[in-house]
Amino acid sequence: SASTSANFSHYLHSYLQMSFWWSICIFELVAVRRCAQQEPFLGLAMNKIIGCAVGAVMLFGASVCNAAVLNFSSIPGSPSIGSGSYTGSMTWTYLGSGAGSLSVSLTNTSPAANGGYMTGFAFNTVGGLTMALTSGRAGFTFISPVSASPFEPFDVGAALGGNWLGGGNPTAGIGVGVTDTFVFGVSGAHSLLSTLSEVSFFDLDASGQYRFAARFRGFNDGTSAKVVGEFTPVPIPVPLAIAAAGLLSVVAVRRRNSARVHG
Repeated sequence: SASTSANFSHYLHSYLQMSFWWSICIFELVAVRRCAQQEPFLGLAMNKIIGCAVGAVMLFGASVCNAAVLNFSSIPGSPSIGSGSYTGSMTWTYLGSGAGSLSVSLTNTSPAANGGYMTGFAFNTVGGLTMALTSGRAGFTFISPVSASPFEPFDVGAALGGNWLGGGNPTAGIGVGVTDTFVFGVSGAHSLLSTLSEVSFFDLDASGQYRFAARFRGFNDGTSAKVVGEFTPVPIPVPLAIAAAGLLSVVAVRRRNSARVHG
């Protein structure tokens, strides 16, 4: 299924990223041993640098392996309509006995000069689930399915007055720079819920194109927006800087030794 494919791709990316950092660390450790034989003091200093890199990679790896948050953000321009923008995250918790909780956090990042409010959002899930909104911003009510024209209907969502396209006074929505969290109760068979992850609630729609959409109204210029979202690219982790420092040290020692030989 599309969800299984996305889940596999998400974790494959993390695995390949971790493999890359471990390869660098192993290379540097081997280089340090060679340098230490020729430059004991410098080798000791480099050993500390590489030790920090290895520790950082281990901490980063632990955070990847135990990741419980899916980050996403708005897609500017087509196929989105209008100038609204946002960032968000999903956190899935299986509570056992066929019950779980999905937390959806959303931040309105639209340009402050034009204002605007996020008045509704929608997403897709795997089949076989029963969901309900248990907490969130006042005025938002649960919707399923969600008519989100011009996009395909989405499985689940919430909006002011329970109307994704309309929904009353937009000023009751999420304003620019504001973050709100919505919690959905999820129920279903234990055999299903125990296998779910955040990606299970970020599935593709019937057209195979969109995973999330947000509705904006009340812009200062009188317009509104319908904006789809996608996975946020994984940033380059902090260990890069430490590993790079180790690599530069290795290169410096090799050049120094080469100069001595040819001097």
